[in-house]
Amino acid sequence: MESIIKKSLVILLIAGIFACDVDSNCGSINVDYVTFGTVTLNANLEEAPKNVSFDSIISPQTDSIFRYKDSISISSFRLPLSPVENQTDFFFYYSINNANDTVKYGDTIRFTYEKLNRVDSPECGVDFEFVGMDTAYQTFDSLVIVNDTLKRTINAPNIKLFIF
Repeated sequence: MESIIKKSLVILLIAGIFACDVDSNCGSINVDYVTFGTVTLNANLEEAPKNVSFDSIISPQTDSIFRYKDSISISSFRLPLSPVENQTDFFFYYSINNANDTVKYGDTIRFTYEKLNRVDSPECGVDFEFVGMDTAYQTFDSLVIVNDTLKRTINAPNIKLFIF
């Protein structure tokens, strides 16, 4: 009888350990930022990456000013969206070098989107999902929304900015 009690206690102890194990897999695939790719059209009217020197990017809703070190030329980047509001404005100040002539520009984008709140488990807390992203206003030459739902698993930029 004593052997059965010991085995029962061991089984209960093991079951208790596994029952209290917290699900540590809180890695959400949702992100709170939008990814950009700057592109141009080549002579064959095919898209090609376009390096742009961003002096600064300002977002009043996120209380942020983004400045890239020494205005490096980049063709892809990401910016955070406001988790408080259903819109985020970005003011882009950048330079483009065409045939040894540097031209400075200023453009604006206003994104609108919906936020869905989801609780997967009490341990993981609230997970925001940004969906239905659209532009309410933009001044770029051309802009294409490639993915309107922000996910970590998507390998393409959410937004293509066409710079000519």
